[in-house]
Amino acid sequence: MEEQRLLGARAGEKIRDMMIKQKPGPAIRQLQERSGIGAIYPLLDHSGKSRYEVHLSCMRALKSKLLQKLETSQMDSAKFDAALEAMLPYIEVEGLQELPLTLLGRFPDRMTKDIIQKIGASEELFKIAPQEVQRRVWLSNSSKFRDDVIPIVQAYKTDPEVIRMAKEMSIEHPTKVISQRRNHPSIKKLLEFVGGDTNLYNHINSYLRSLFIHSNEAVYCTLRFDLLMAMHEANLGSITKVDPCHELVWNLDACNRTLSMDERRVDNIRKFFDKVARDDPVHGDIAMILNDPFTSNMITSRLLVLLNEAAQSGRPPHSDGTLTWTATMLNLGAHARRIVQNQKFRIPKVEANVVDKFMTTLSNCILDDTLSMLKQDIDENVQYEEVEFTEDNLVALDDSEVARKILSHYILDRLSHLDIHALNRTLPVVVSSLKRNSPYDYQSIPMDSLHVTYESFFHSFLGMLLRQAQLTRFLMARKWHTFVMHDFLMPAAALDSSVYEQAIGFLLEAFRLVASSGRAGSIGDAFLNLGKWLETLYTNRPTSLISKEKNEQLRETCAKLVSDAAILSGGRYKMKPEDIPSVLAYVQPVWDRQDKQMDTSL
Repeated sequence: MEEQRLLGARAGEKIRDMMIKQKPGPAIRQLQERSGIGAIYPLLDHSGKSRYEVHLSCMRALKSKLLQKLETSQMDSAKFDAALEAMLPYIEVEGLQELPLTLLGRFPDRMTKDIIQKIGASEELFKIAPQEVQRRVWLSNSSKFRDDVIPIVQAYKTDPEVIRMAKEMSIEHPTKVISQRRNHPSIKKLLEFVGGDTNLYNHINSYLRSLFIHSNEAVYCTLRFDLLMAMHEANLGSITKVDPCHELVWNLDACNRTLSMDERRVDNIRKFFDKVARDDPVHGDIAMILNDPFTSNMITSRLLVLLNEAAQSGRPPHSDGTLTWTATMLNLGAHARRIVQNQKFRIPKVEANVVDKFMTTLSNCILDDTLSMLKQDIDENVQYEEVEFTEDNLVALDDSEVARKILSHYILDRLSHLDIHALNRTLPVVVSSLKRNSPYDYQSIPMDSLHVTYESFFHSFLGMLLRQAQLTRFLMARKWHTFVMHDFLMPAAALDSSVYEQAIGFLLEAFRLVASSGRAGSIGDAFLNLGKWLETLYTNRPTSLISKEKNEQLRETCAKLVSDAAILSGGRYKMKPEDIPSVLAYVQPVWDRQDKQMDTSL
């Protein structure tokens, strides 16, 4: 049969043998007679088309008709076997490979082991195979599936926008952010990979768990969350009905969209937890879902609201059942890696030190800050009784992600309200916490949760500080310079390389926002201190913790800052050389590469 078709490698050998055994002319005529087209060649020659073009056109027409039949014909097992026997030889013929692959795509469950191996062994065949055929190959070859999934997951993990969104603790437009995440190309590609196949879906989740254990990077938790919700939005009931976390994720997604947890959602989530057995392994996946940064920040926001309510009513935090339950949810997510890695699926309790002491201190701060804001409306110079953060509180920050998250969100809340009194009390606590846990090398893997949280906190704090109201207050009020720049950013940047990097970037962005807008007066005059701020940050930087690559990036940023100060607003804020001697030496190599010397003279 295959020789009569004269297709493929073996057919080529057949034609070669015919040419050897007899003269080419008779051999060609014999082939034409066997195919039945020899008699019509004279007529076709009058069309003005070459015989190659005629053959190609015929082949395309026949292929189109065959594909239509293969895609629509009803086939029982016998008809499928016959069709496959007829089509399979074409799988090695370029241009006709689509025929058997289309047939197999309609009936992937009938693929034999040999066919699966054949397609899996050829990357060319695999790439043009229907998705249903590819899934059968993946199911039989987990290594290939992993190799094909890795680039997609890596593209998601390394996407700068995904990284930026994950760091943001204070989201202004949650629905927009969720839409960006859910429509990420990697999510869509994984959705195509899986379709409704539960085995492939479970393979991806298993892979995400392994990556999370290895790296402790919460981006894999976000991917676990969003992939399930993408399945939900695609109405893939075959997946959502068997994933034990679907109900939880669906409710949490609704909470994330409003940045709140109403009573109905809380009740639904509590009922979900009531149905999960005490040591059920599903707690590992639940913990990963709760460790998604967007979700954990939403839960922390809810926890802060409950803490505020407890403070206003005079209740101690540990006596509020809803508050302690919410803290337990946050704590479960914080322990996700340990739970998945150690396979110990019991829900961890929040440390007593956090509930009894840290939350009580923060509750007192909330109450005191509320009274202080009221008093400030009457007398700006009134003195306030200080609430002290004790050694126990600092220990809680060392040990508990719940404590760090609550403090971070409280500070961001106070910044949004321009509450400098609260900031003056709480910002030094962050510096003390960093000091207790320094030095820290951000090149190490995996990163610990303390520095991940503080990195996100500084990103969010400085991002919020760039908003108009906060930036204006920061630049115009002397005490904001003192409390935020001198008592907070500078000492924190001297301890932590990530803070140093973010502080330099903040100065550049803040200066550009103001100077490029042409705004003058007292708000612009604050940048007369820009050189001194930059010099202090640079000379006190944690040099040993900054990688060579990162140092070159920071050198470029500092050079831009010095250059912009000399150019924008007509050079009004040009830095004095005597204010930045170390910085000038540091950025000189950048200007040398640009073959120019920046004018920093007065």
